[in-house]
Amino acid sequence: MIPRALISALLSFVLSASVFAAEIPRDKEINTGEDITHPPSTFDIRYKYQLLNEERSQNTFTLRTDRASFFNKSWGLGTRFDLPCVLTNSFSAHEPDGALKFGLGDFLAQALLLKKFGGNWAAGAGTQFIFPTATGDQMGGGKYQLLPTAGVRRKLPGLSEGSFAEMTVRYALDYAGSKKRGHIGTLEMAPSVNWMLPGRWFINTYPSNDIQINLLDGGHVFLPFNAMIGKIFPGKTILSVEFGFPMFYSGKPENFYTFYEYKMEARVGFFY
Repeated sequence: MIPRALISALLSFVLSASVFAAEIPRDKEINTGEDITHPPSTFDIRYKYQLLNEERSQNTFTLRTDRASFFNKSWGLGTRFDLPCVLTNSFSAHEPDGALKFGLGDFLAQALLLKKFGGNWAAGAGTQFIFPTATGDQMGGGKYQLLPTAGVRRKLPGLSEGSFAEMTVRYALDYAGSKKRGHIGTLEMAPSVNWMLPGRWFINTYPSNDIQINLLDGGHVFLPFNAMIGKIFPGKTILSVEFGFPMFYSGKPENFYTFYEYKMEARVGFFY
């Protein structure tokens, strides 16, 4: 069952917190951490709940750090590292009854070459690496994965300061790992629009690359609705809540590497 009380509490906290928040100085650049071409230096604590089906769910607690280092006014390097821990009752070969288990998930590393074109345009390209560090089959993919990534961003100053539109595409594939696990060949997309609102609130569509096409299994499509609401606070802190649910999918849930009936992710981030 979806934890509606938890979701309501998180949303209430985020919404009420603005009453106590002062404005961020206007001479500072607004960056919500959702722009792949210019990631700020942040440390995030994240909690994600996924309803996998009517009986199975997954809770993921992730420590994430992002950082961008620019060599000059045009070129830079963006990095990310994710360390997840997973609490789940999903099935595995060792847990056919779906007993609740907790353990380490798959470690993720990302490196992107960043390019500013001047004006409102920028781009990033590189790859993610996922390593099968999970301590249980149900907590990770069991594969060494490579995810070539490319994204293009355009600022939307006519909408508001800090707003932008961005398209990010990844192709997830495995190149080694357990032979008992299926191969991965998934195209992932995120047509994102970040809209900055008064008071440093923001809304972001498709903050995650959840739109999927399984190119190894008949081209099945998973099309969810995915959005985020958040706020930047003084003292170098950001809070956000992301949610998603399927609008359309062809085939069966098992045709997709990442499938959910519902998901919610809460983030507390600290700029440094």
